[in-house]
Amino acid sequence: MRGQRWAAAMGLLLSLAAPAAPGEMRIEWLPWGIAAFEEARRSQRPIIVNVGHEGCTACRMMEEHTFSDARVIELMNRDFVPIKVDSEMQPDIGERYSDWAWPATAFLKPDGTQVFAIRGSRRADDFTALLERVLARHAAGELRTDELAPYGAARTVRDGPLEAIRAQVRGQLDSSFDDARGGWGQAKILEVAEPTLQLFMRAHLYDDVGALACGVKTADGFLKQLDPVWGGMFYASFGRWDQVVREKRLESQAAALQLFAAALYSTEDDEYLAGLRNVHRYLRDWMRSPEGVFYANHKDVGPELSDAFTIDDYYRLGDAERRARGVPMLDAAVYTDVNGRVIQGLVRAFEASGDRKFLQTAIVAANHLVRSRQTPAGWMTQFEANEDLDIEGRVHAVTTTGHPYLRAQAHFGLATLALYQATGEERWRNTTREIISGLLGALLDTELGGFFSGPASAVDSIVSRRKPLEDNAAAARLLYWFGVLDKNEELKTLAVSTVRATALPKIVAHEGRVTGSLAVTLELLTAGYVEFSVVGSGAGVADLLAAGRRVYEPRRVLHPELPGRYAEPQHAAMYICNDDQCTVPITDPEDVQAKARGFIPAVMQATESTLP
Repeated sequence: MRGQRWAAAMGLLLSLAAPAAPGEMRIEWLPWGIAAFEEARRSQRPIIVNVGHEGCTACRMMEEHTFSDARVIELMNRDFVPIKVDSEMQPDIGERYSDWAWPATAFLKPDGTQVFAIRGSRRADDFTALLERVLARHAAGELRTDELAPYGAARTVRDGPLEAIRAQVRGQLDSSFDDARGGWGQAKILEVAEPTLQLFMRAHLYDDVGALACGVKTADGFLKQLDPVWGGMFYASFGRWDQVVREKRLESQAAALQLFAAALYSTEDDEYLAGLRNVHRYLRDWMRSPEGVFYANHKDVGPELSDAFTIDDYYRLGDAERRARGVPMLDAAVYTDVNGRVIQGLVRAFEASGDRKFLQTAIVAANHLVRSRQTPAGWMTQFEANEDLDIEGRVHAVTTTGHPYLRAQAHFGLATLALYQATGEERWRNTTREIISGLLGALLDTELGGFFSGPASAVDSIVSRRKPLEDNAAAARLLYWFGVLDKNEELKTLAVSTVRATALPKIVAHEGRVTGSLAVTLELLTAGYVEFSVVGSGAGVADLLAAGRRVYEPRRVLHPELPGRYAEPQHAAMYICNDDQCTVPITDPEDVQAKARGFIPAVMQATESTLP
């Protein structure tokens, strides 16, 4: 039954890591919660917050070589309050410290004020010296507030036209794009899709050939990160596209699917279709659970390796040679938010290619997650332990909160909405409506707008709640598109107020190039939706819907129309509309592409310039 485990999980915090063996020293990590912060205040010990996840090589190295060191263990247990968080199981805390990922290690005063944070792993000697310096400054009363500490939710909203916010975001992204190589980043090239998706949108909407060239260059870089033998995209490039970290994270597969689909739509180059099939093969053969959902990552450990034979050498081998040396360790955790991203990517792959195997894989995954994780209130849980999960071997304890997280609602809601547009099945529309209802009830700031990253808690009086920029941007897209679909002006208005409540100039500037989701949302809101609705019955309905899916229109809302809006036609017909205009009824699927072009801003502007 859907949500059958919800009541049992709700409000619980289960730390399932194996207890230390008798005589074994280990750090006495506490979960993020009011008990840890109250202990820090009571004992006047500084706080250390360590945030990471299982797919993180640097996190594992720090666990094995630093947090196992006797001096580090003694100092942290005696003189600090140590808190450890899995960024994927608790995405609200993960987002808070994502500027320093991964691992992120933040040092806080006993009252919860951040002093500083560091990125990545540290050797035991260096970390011991760092701990001693913090303790000395704490004893001397010299610890100061960190100006780079995570910001709390804004107490004002942004006025003015959305185009002004769009200009700021475009400027930040454009200035950080690598013109020679493609992609965003200096040493590390970001592997997320959204910054590049907004380039393809700009190319489509405004005939921006420069944006298209940059998008294609980045998509080509993603192709270079693929494993040709088993499939799948490696995580992150450093310096050049083929110099990768030999981890395969589910989030990277989701990014590749969405980006290759946009590139295939925009260029019709079969190289991107091959990329989609490569990633799908990897998901199907390696990452899919018996229920059809997707595991979190393949680590870069497990095979027989040595200084003379590295993980890079391993991945140069063929299938049989790899298997002879062993296969990489799999993190069998299943997270709702990133599964939602993968489902969206699979739907986009189906729409861009017409290959139904992508859609079928997406449907199976979504069916299981809805059955097992949707609560009676409508929202989705982020994580539940499964029998394939290696609990004892994890760097981070298994943590099940049963809380609603913004990231899970936004991305899984976008996934079910995509499934509705791809299938026309009302159940997906209804599920999306339920998720939105749960989101509004659980996380909406009813005073200023926007959504909190997680539910209210006692810790909020010590560490301010956040309204994460990128997750709110995803939620705004969900609200806007569903508002168009359901003819709900309140949802469309709420989408805009969500952007205004979170995209304040200082916050946008602080996030820098990590504003791709906001950029996509702003391109959508400023250009406006394009609704493809099909009226009537019979075989013609499916043909017209299929023709609508073949159109690259990233603002598209495609659906069979419910009775009552239009007069019932003699033959199935499509109407393409926005707030300003509608086409005449379209009955021939071959006409859909040409009629849709009339809603592209660049085409509309060119047409207007020819009028007398």
